[in-house]
Order: sequence, then structure tokens, then C-alpha cells
Amino acid sequence: MPRTHISNQFLKEDKVVTAKTQQELDQKVRNQINRWKEKEDKVKAQKHIDQIKNKVNADTEAALDLINQYLNLLKSSFGNQHRLNWQNFYRRDFFEKPEPSLGKYIESMGVPKEDKFIEFFFSSIRNKRLDKEKEAELQYQEAFCAYQNAKNAFLEEQRDFNVSVDYFKQAYEEKITPFVERYFETVLNNSIYPAEMVKHFDLQYQSEPKTLVVDFDLPHPDIVPNVIEYKFVQAKKETITKTMKKKEFDGFYEDVIFQIVLRTVYECLNADYKDTIELIIFNGWIYGVDTSTGQDFHSCIVSLQASKEEFLALQLDKVVPKDCFRKLKGLNASALIQLAPIRPILEIDKDDKRFVESKEILAGINSIPNLAAMPWEDFEHLVRELFALYFSKIGCEVKVTKASRDGGIDAIAFDPDPIRGGKFIIQAKKYNHVVPISAVRELNGIMADEGAVKGILVTTSYYGNDSREFQKGKPLVLLDGSNLIQMFKDFGYNVRIELKKNNKSS
Repeated sequence: MPRTHISNQFLKEDKVVTAKTQQELDQKVRNQINRWKEKEDKVKAQKHIDQIKNKVNADTEAALDLINQYLNLLKSSFGNQHRLNWQNFYRRDFFEKPEPSLGKYIESMGVPKEDKFIEFFFSSIRNKRLDKEKEAELQYQEAFCAYQNAKNAFLEEQRDFNVSVDYFKQAYEEKITPFVERYFETVLNNSIYPAEMVKHFDLQYQSEPKTLVVDFDLPHPDIVPNVIEYKFVQAKKETITKTMKKKEFDGFYEDVIFQIVLRTVYECLNADYKDTIELIIFNGWIYGVDTSTGQDFHSCIVSLQASKEEFLALQLDKVVPKDCFRKLKGLNASALIQLAPIRPILEIDKDDKRFVESKEILAGINSIPNLAAMPWEDFEHLVRELFALYFSKIGCEVKVTKASRDGGIDAIAFDPDPIRGGKFIIQAKKYNHVVPISAVRELNGIMADEGAVKGILVTTSYYGNDSREFQKGKPLVLLDGSNLIQMFKDFGYNVRIELKKNNKSS
């Protein structure tokens, strides 16, 4: 009697099939395989549906979690430390490159070990060993020198960075305007929002009367989450999305905006351990499209002014954000969902009237026979171009100020790094004689007035000992004519400086 054993790996089932004839056996096998196939298809279909349902449930949970994050934007900020911990900024890393070893060089060059008995009879073997030892020691000395130079450069860079942290801290605590702005910029950058909400803001600090203005770009309604449920409809074999009702979303969006206002003000004032702020102004701006004209707009839709004393007296963990905003006499035109514009209480002035359009001099530098004889205004633009090349590798922007011969600023570089960076004051002095110490003292004073992290004085001539002594311990860089020529060479330009004796500065 014919028989056979068949199985289905997916269903993990097997069966012994018997029949009276081979033809009957083949038919029974085919029938069993078809039954298994139908059962397998049903199981796979149900697994697919289960997977969809699981994904729908997970997506719904994620959507509700995201909405919950927005509902708790203000409360989630309370448990965080907003005051900057300066110790976290210092570089304490170690120089990781291993120190070269003389023994390894001796080994790698195959220097034979000393054999006094053999070398006593064969001086050539001894001389050969000594030559190889000398060669290995020379290579080791070169490697050790390179190692020491690299280590010293690393340690110097680390020291400079840590000094910049000290300078940043001191300047904030002394209420120097650019550093106060950088401090609160860092505070707000450290504030974590949901990933969908990209932060952008501008700050302006006025030391008198200790006022911080924050221009903050608010999320558009299209960015704020609106989905409350994903649902799988088995009859239609499709997933549907359920969103908030319009009235519900309008209230939710309004609550989100008021929370962002209060949260931003809270984080700035909470971080202000040196009482640099007495008054804070928050302007909430939004980008959108006017559907009636199709034109883009960037409008202020909320504005709030609060004193530090008044705001910190609030129990923010118990307030209703909208009610608190109203209590503080915040301004908005109507329902926030309409994005109606208002006039900010105080607007940031973003234009520095000192800056002028740059003049291109560098392209024709090969036709300049002597930098010390070129027009002084062209020399200032040339220095700006040179430092624009130098700073470009760290993302700095260099701008030239209005032409003046009163000892003012010639160019300003802005380094965006929150700790090491800041404002760099660059002055170009086209002298044919020793630079007077008064010019160095003047730059040091301008640095303090501008709140700059470093001052750079560039000249075609040279500095005296009195200037070099004054420079010590201060964030001043004095570049003389030879330094200037080398900087140009580093960027592939060959320039000349020929000083005229007994001539005053041009």
C-alpha cells in the first residue's frame, strides 16, 4: 500500500498519507497541500492585520505622547537647571597620542644587540651596530620633538579655550552686553523642545536699564501636532487618521503659544544668577502665507513685558498659561490661530549703521608694489579680506566699519561658537614707523566698550617693547609687518612691505 510523509514548515504540521494506489496517494497529497495553503494564507493574512493593528496602536501612542509633550512645555522646564554650569565648559581632555619610545625605534630598525665577545674581535660589527643605534636615536629624537610640539600645541589650545570660558563668565557677571546676550543665547539653545519644533530666536540686551529683549519664532499651526488617533478599519482594510476638532485644536494651539512665552521668560530669569536682567520683553514671531495675496509674511503675534521681581513671584506650576499671560498684560490681537499681527512692545534693532559694503582689494594684490604705500582705506579692506579667509574655516563673518581715522573699529569678526567665540575687533594701522603704545591702549579700551573677546592690531611696521609689555595677560594680538606678510603667504599671496624712514603713518 503506497504511503508518504509530508509537512508544512510554516504551520509546523506534518502528516503520513496512505492510499490503495499511487494515483490515489498523489491526489490525497495534493488535497492536503491545498488545505495547508489555504490555512497558511489565512494565518498570514491575520498576522498582517495584527501587525497593522500593532503599528496603529503604536502610532496612536506616539501621537498622544507628542501632544502630551506640547501640553507640558512649561511644566517640563521646571525640573531642569537653566543656569549655566561653567565647569561643564572647560576642556579637560588628555593628549592621546602616545609618546615615542627609543626602544621601539631600535627594534623597528633591526639594531642588533651588543655582543662584547664578537665585537672585541670584529670592530666592523661593533661600528655597524653603533651606526644603526645612532640612526635609530636620530629618528627617535625627530619623532619625540614632533610629539612634544604637538602636545604643546594641544595644551596651548586647551589653555586658550579655558581662558575664553573664564573670560566669558567674567564678562557676563560684569554685565558686558555681548556676553550677556551670548549667555542667554546658550541658555535658550540648551532648552529642549519636541524635535518637530525648530528653534530660532534673536536676543538684544540693554545694560541700562538692564533689559533683555527676546524675538522668538513661534511654531506655525501646521507644525503643532493635531492627530489624536490612528484606527484600522478591517472592513475596508485601511487606516484612518483622526484629528482634533477645529475648536479643540484652536484652544490647544493657543495654549502651546502661551506656554512657550512663559517658558522662555522663566528660563532666562531662572538662569540669571548675577541679576543682569530687571526687565524682560518677549516678542513671538511667526512665518506664514497670506492666503488672500499669496505673499509670505513674518509677523509678531504676541508680546509680553515682565519685571524679574514680578515674574519670579508667580507660582508657574499652578497657573493657566493664558490667564497668566493676561495677568501680565501680554498683547495679542485675537484668537492666536488667526495669526493676526500686532506691534511689539519693544523691537530689536538688528542693523548696525557702522557697517559698510566690502571693497574687493585682494584679487589685485599682485599689482600692489608696497602695502605700506597703498591708500589707508584700501589697506583696511585688504586686511578685512585676509581675515575673512582666515576665519572662514570656523564659520566666522567679517564686516568692515565706516571709514574713519579717529582710531575706531576697522573690522569686526563674529565667531558663532557659544564658548570660544564672540566678537573680534580688528584694527589696521598702516604705519611706516614704530606703532605708538597709545594705539595698543586704544584698542584695549575699544574692546572693553564693545564687549569683544579679542582685539587684533595689524600694522605694516613693528611694535616697541612698551607695547609688547602692555599686551601681556590681555586678549590682544599684535601682528607686525612680518606677521602680515606670512599670513598672506599662507594663502598663496606674495606681498612686499617697504618702510620709508622718518615718515609718519599714512
